[in-house]
Amino acid sequence: MKVTRSFWLGLGSGLILSAMLTLLFSPQQKPSDVQLNPQTALPKNESTKEPDSPPPVQPIESDQKESLPPDPQVSPQIDRDFVIPKGASAEQIADLLFAQELIKDKEAFLAFTRQMRAERRFRAGTFKLSVGLSEEEVIFRLLK
Repeated sequence: MKVTRSFWLGLGSGLILSAMLTLLFSPQQKPSDVQLNPQTALPKNESTKEPDSPPPVQPIESDQKESLPPDPQVSPQIDRDFVIPKGASAEQIADLLFAQELIKDKEAFLAFTRQMRAERRFRAGTFKLSVGLSEEEVIFRLLK
């Protein structure tokens, strides 16, 4: 296929046209509600209703807060210091991480380590790690 100027012109105009059609016929609003220039907008008919606003949020009473279970996605990250001793192998590091509950699966950690060819790239030192990180993210942080 020969790529010419007319090819690029057709491609560009097709993308622009599809973007304009998407704006006009998006499912979020009716085509009649689209206003191209807000300064020249006409007043809406009384027959057109505004969408209902969501009800106001009621604050939770203090006794209700205690009965709700904690949301795992909102829980704060707990940073811990993790020390790699001098001369430690990847298997010893996996054992230490598992013992401190920084990883859930030693075998998955070692598999990622082998896959990334990072078995001998770990250096001794102290690292800040958070509980709940994936094995892959733990490896990336230990290699920094």
